[in-house]
Amino acid sequence: MPTLFHPVPYHPHLLRQAYRTLGPMLLVNLACVIGTSFLLDIANHPLLSGWVVMHVTVILIRGGSWARFHQDKRNWRRKSDYQFWKASYAAGLLVSGSLWSALAVYLFAKHPEIASVEAQYAVLIILSALAGGATGVTSSFARAGSVYIGLLLLPASLTLLTHDDTHRTLGLLGLIFLGVMLVTLRGNHRLLVRNLTLEDRNLSLIKQLSEVNQVLEAKVSERTERLARLAHTDKLTGLFNRYGLFDWHQKRIEAEPHTRTVVFFLDLDRFKQVNDALSHEAGDKVLTAIAQQIESVAPPQAKLARWGGDEFVLACPVTGDVNALVDAVSEGVSRAVDIPLNIEGTDLKLGVSIGWACHPDHDKTFSDIVHAADLAATEVKRSGRGRTLAFDETFAESLRRRFNLSRALSEAIGSDALYVAYQPIICARTGALLSYEALCRWDHPELGTIRPDEFIRLAEDTDRIVALGNWVLERACADAVQWRRQGIAAKVAVNVSVKQLTLDTFALHLVSILSRTGLSPACLEIEVTESVFDDGHIEQVSHTIKHLKALGVHIHIDDFGTGYSSLSRLRHLNVSGIKIDQSFVADLSGQSRVIIESTILIARAFGLTIVAEGVESDEQRDLLRTLGVDQLQGYLLGRPQRLGNILGADTLSETAA
Repeated sequence: MPTLFHPVPYHPHLLRQAYRTLGPMLLVNLACVIGTSFLLDIANHPLLSGWVVMHVTVILIRGGSWARFHQDKRNWRRKSDYQFWKASYAAGLLVSGSLWSALAVYLFAKHPEIASVEAQYAVLIILSALAGGATGVTSSFARAGSVYIGLLLLPASLTLLTHDDTHRTLGLLGLIFLGVMLVTLRGNHRLLVRNLTLEDRNLSLIKQLSEVNQVLEAKVSERTERLARLAHTDKLTGLFNRYGLFDWHQKRIEAEPHTRTVVFFLDLDRFKQVNDALSHEAGDKVLTAIAQQIESVAPPQAKLARWGGDEFVLACPVTGDVNALVDAVSEGVSRAVDIPLNIEGTDLKLGVSIGWACHPDHDKTFSDIVHAADLAATEVKRSGRGRTLAFDETFAESLRRRFNLSRALSEAIGSDALYVAYQPIICARTGALLSYEALCRWDHPELGTIRPDEFIRLAEDTDRIVALGNWVLERACADAVQWRRQGIAAKVAVNVSVKQLTLDTFALHLVSILSRTGLSPACLEIEVTESVFDDGHIEQVSHTIKHLKALGVHIHIDDFGTGYSSLSRLRHLNVSGIKIDQSFVADLSGQSRVIIESTILIARAFGLTIVAEGVESDEQRDLLRTLGVDQLQGYLLGRPQRLGNILGADTLSETAA
């Protein structure tokens, strides 16, 4: 433990603190010297004039030392420089203290007549004030500080002891004051050392914590990138899947906003015969070989993706004439697919039907361009196969259907044509009913039942998703109140679009719905897709989710693993759980299982509830339980049903157990 006589041998922070307080100390000394010069008759006493000049000179020299120290940046941390600056500081104190000591001896012992009693007392007050201040400003170096304080008080006190009783009393008080100041200096020094040592330890801990966080973030980033690669890759061919292709195109658009892309939709001819005549394993080998052959003839900047089944999508950036590119690519792909294959001893020869469309010539969104190319390929299939055809409006009966459905949808929202069905979500461990997911359904009076993926996508594209989502949300909350009154203690899970979450008024609107229906916020689960991770609106979404969580609403990420796969961003969105997409549950072998296991591992680290949807077999249910999934949903456990069926049903299907 450092003491007054055994100070800390090397502590750069003490040196920094000493020079930090040196500037104010010099200003105070200068003011005291100037004040003393006015108190004393220096004009008639050359020695006093010399003392003032000498003291001011010393202050200026010390000021220059103070300035050079701060210009030295951090070199003073080196031990050799540290000793130099410490010695410079101590020497300044010694010289300054000696000058004050000399003044006291000269004034009180040699020539007391040159100053009035009031002036002498004023000098004593100045010396005492300087000594008192020194207990703080010189506490970095206790030994030098104690010498400085001693020089200020000891000579003056001893000199006063040689005078009359009044002066002896002052001298005695000066010695007592000296002792008090030395004790105070020691205490201040110990406190400063303790504080600086604690500061060093805190900085060291912060540095260690930062290093640990960097390592953890690197691991999370590495796993996130791996998950992204797995989620964007077709496990059979190693090509992009549709999500990977969309992500690739989005990044290209961000980098080159005005770029054009020709999309080829490749539908293999006679592939079904391979599966039927040989086996699905043989079909997989055919798909792998065909993918390699197509990729070998694709332009350097093009990207090939497996769309699903025997369908591929080839996206080619346009650098010249579109028609020339189409002719070259379609001819090369047709020749590549025509190459005979020998699979399991059987010679096979397939063909390909090609439809193409150009982004943004034929439509605004890349998804619609792929759909347009798909329509063209379907027309090729219908009219004889083996050709290449550009998208044309004559193939757009589906687009007219979209238009008709769009008009009908605005009328259907809030009417009896739309209704909400509820699919149970159970506890994976006990089989107990935990919640129902609200699923919107549409029965069109002329077109019949409209698929949810069709009209929901239509609602998103036509900006009716907010109205539709709000209607479903209020309907689901009201229905949940009804079944809870009947003793069914299940929550309700409702899908909410990103467009709803980005509205500033959504949280207030939800509060209004809960107030009108009487549903407790704790009984509501909001499901949002991974598109909430998009940088374009993550701040607004995060703000809205924070408000919803404050209300007590649970937030789940739906279809997790199919989109952004941003596990590192789960920290920034205060969600309650994630729902693994049914596409991974449908195939629990290979990469799908790896994705699920990795997702569960990291989700557990964030304390999230894990839900798996699309459970349709006992094997899937049992394996998901083993992997550690918390909740299950799927046809095996219960199909979507209307509220009336729920209120009339006493128990779930026994399969749920």
